[in-house]
This record gives sequence, C-alpha cells and structure tokens, in this order.
Amino acid sequence: MDPGDGNFLTRPALRPGRLSFLITLLLVTALASCNHRTRHVALPPIGSPPPVVNLPQPPKSEIAILFNGKEGYATVATELKKILAGKPYNVVFLNIDTEDPQRMVRSLSGKAGLVTVAVGLPAARFARDRLRGPMVFAQVFNYRELLIEGRTVRGVKAIPPLALQVRDWKKLDPKLRRVGLIVSERHEELIREAEEAGQSASVTIRHEVSSSDRETLYLFKRLAPQIDGLWLLPDDQILSPTVLRELMAYAEGHGVRVCAFSDALLPMGALISASPPPAEIARTILRVLEGMAEGSSTPLPSMTSVPDMLVRVNPEVAGRLGLKAPGESWTVRGSR
Repeated sequence: MDPGDGNFLTRPALRPGRLSFLITLLLVTALASCNHRTRHVALPPIGSPPPVVNLPQPPKSEIAILFNGKEGYATVATELKKILAGKPYNVVFLNIDTEDPQRMVRSLSGKAGLVTVAVGLPAARFARDRLRGPMVFAQVFNYRELLIEGRTVRGVKAIPPLALQVRDWKKLDPKLRRVGLIVSERHEELIREAEEAGQSASVTIRHEVSSSDRETLYLFKRLAPQIDGLWLLPDDQILSPTVLRELMAYAEGHGVRVCAFSDALLPMGALISASPPPAEIARTILRVLEGMAEGSSTPLPSMTSVPDMLVRVNPEVAGRLGLKAPGESWTVRGSR
C-alpha cells in the first residue's frame, strides 16, 4: 500500500521499536503539560495584597515626673502627665514630699534609659543628687547649679520672654516710660534682654545688681524716684518673704507700678503678673523631650523659653491709676 493512503486501518502494523518511541514521546508531552498547569495554579492572582508581616514594636521610653507639693509645681506636673498619655512613654509620677526617697531611688535606678523631668528646684536637686541619666527641669529661676558637666541636662525657662512682658505691660499702661530691674550677679544676661525689650517698647531700663535681699530693698528705694515701674523677678537669691513684703509696700506707697512674676503678689499691690501658662510649660517640656530623643544635628539650647504668657491684673490698682484692662486675665501668644 502507498504510504500516503489515509486509511490507517489497512496499514501494516508498526514495528515494535517505533511503537516504543511513540509511547515515550506521548508520556513526556503529558508530564510537561501537567507540570505547566501546576506551576500556573501556584502563582498568586494579580492584585492580591502582600502578606502581613508583624514587625516588633520599639520599646517605650521611661519618663519619671518629679515634683513637690507646692501647688504650682503639681499643676505643671499634672498637665505634663496628661499630655504624655497615649504617647510612646512609660510614665512614673512622683511627689517627692510624700514618697520614700530610698524607695524612689531604688525603683528609678533600675529603669534603663530613664529620663527625669523635675518640676521645681527641690525636685531638680533630688534628681541631680540621687539619679543618673538625662534630666529636663522646669520652674527653676536659679538653674545654673543644675547644669552638670558630662550629663545631659536641659531646662525650660521660669519666666516668659521679657519682650513679651514689656510689650503687654505698655499696652495696659501707655504712660510707662522708665522701668527698674534688679538682678543677682549670675543673671546679668537678663539686663541685656531687658534693654533690648525696652527699646522695642520705647521704655528705658534702669538696672542694678544685688548680692542679698537687704541690698535689693536698699537699691529699690534708691531707684524708686527715678522709675515708673519695677520688673520683679523670682530670684530667691536676692529676695526673701520679709523683704518682698517690705518692697511691695514701699512700691505701693510711692506710686511704683509692679509687674510681678506670680499672681500671688497681686493682693500685695502688684499691678500685673506675667507667668507662663502651666499647660504651655508642659507642652514646652514635651518639645524638649522629643528634641532630645530625635538626636538632631542642631543641638538643643540649654534653656528653652515658653512662648506664651498668662497675664493677670489687679483691678483695684488699675482703677486707681485710671487704666482700662481688657479683663482680669488673658493669654498672650508668642512666637514659636
């Protein structure tokens, strides 16, 4: 028969060798087809989400907030505790007046990477003397003893910027022309700051440097005839409660308007008080903590100002002077 004949039923039987070759070829083709289908099914569909990978969370930083029972310090510490809630910090909140000092030291010394926030000088001295590691302090005017060489220490200033104070004081009392300022020997930089602030408000600063509380009273009595107002700073190195009362009485008797550092001095005859708001002190502390944690190439200054200021007015004194205040208290927003 012709090999090209299409009737394969009439063809002669295949030789055994050729039959074996055809069977082998069919098996190889079938296996290749199966393997191709298996590999195709195993591929993930297009657009499927990537697998979820649970990465370990970084450990929380340890923060100890120390303060003593004085009302103003406790208020700032409480505000800071509120702000830190929900942030990546484990917070320990301690009143050094009520806690056992030895137990506190044992507990805090065992915390790796602890950062201490001390509100007020008593708490700051406790942290300086008994604890190690970085420290941030606030509500401390005479702070230089806390800046220890070889230890990371940063502070938040205890008074608002002087430029902010004198600008608002002048708004309330437009006739203010001459202001007295008495500082201790380690705060001469405030004289420069006050003079720059005074220039911006057309106010002349008459300054003196004192070394004791009695000298402060003497210097003020000498300044009183030359000034309209006194800038009173919270300097316990040159002020004592007794001298403070005498100074306030003399100022009231001689018509000197006092811009005080605390509203507690308003009943003693101060015209206004200018202080940083507790909540803003707490927010400034947080900014310092975050700056320390980031390790920025620009180092943090040793002292950071609170940008805002809370002003309170003594309405009786303002009334006697014929001054019209926008209210008994208000907040002044500074630059950030």
